[in-house]
Amino acid sequence: MKSHCKEDQVMVLDLIWVILILLLTGIIAGFFAGLLGVGGGFLMVPVQYLLLVDGGIDPTYAIRIAFGTSLAVIFPVSCAAAWAHEKRGAIDWNAAIPIGIAGILGGFAGGTLASHLPVEILKVLFGLLVILAAIRMVRGTKASSGCTTRGGLCVWTLTGIIAGLLSGLFGLGGGFILVPMLLLLFNIPIHRAVATSSACILFFSAGGIAAYMFHGAMIETLGTGFFGYIDILQWVVLTGAMIPLTRFGVAAAHRLPAERLKLIFAILLILIGVGMIALFP
Repeated sequence: MKSHCKEDQVMVLDLIWVILILLLTGIIAGFFAGLLGVGGGFLMVPVQYLLLVDGGIDPTYAIRIAFGTSLAVIFPVSCAAAWAHEKRGAIDWNAAIPIGIAGILGGFAGGTLASHLPVEILKVLFGLLVILAAIRMVRGTKASSGCTTRGGLCVWTLTGIIAGLLSGLFGLGGGFILVPMLLLLFNIPIHRAVATSSACILFFSAGGIAAYMFHGAMIETLGTGFFGYIDILQWVVLTGAMIPLTRFGVAAAHRLPAERLKLIFAILLILIGVGMIALFP
């Protein structure tokens, strides 16, 4: 009887510790989601993955659950961020709508691909992609001060497919690749690019969520507490922590200089990318 009580106490303490880690992660990720126009998955995914592996989940399933749950969190969080940006009139809907609609298909394709790739490949690709995105942002962009947007339906659609595919594949909102693309290809100023990215992420995440729910539903060994490849506990805690913080991030984004905003973005991406490749199991 005593041993059972001790085991129950340990389980409760472990659960509390997990919830506290998720809350802290959600607070930080929510702030940067609003600040940088990203979904916050670049921070959520590594933390979720480590917690799942530590909890006894097979790494192959853990990485997919982390990706799927991250996208499920990103959807409502991006709704809050996009609404905050829209009230400031910062979203370029001419670009956001075609990019977002194309991104739905890309997101589903990316989630489907991730459901069949081994964890070793997914981890390395995740890390390399965010590092390359950071380098490209620092070296290959200049702050745009104009309001003229270059682009058309074809190039917007192609952009949406690419960003949506990467979003679904790696459980990220897609802002990590979309923001540099909006700057480089369409001459959209950084603050407007961040806002437009927030709107596009709504579409990207929807396609990816559908894929992870569909393919995860076929895995019977996951047991209760999962909806496909979505961890219900992680989703509830992270979403509840992130949504209130996105407004603070949005407010900070409109006060920070463009170059400083890009530098913050790049440093975060590099740290997460290196950690995912070299440090995490």
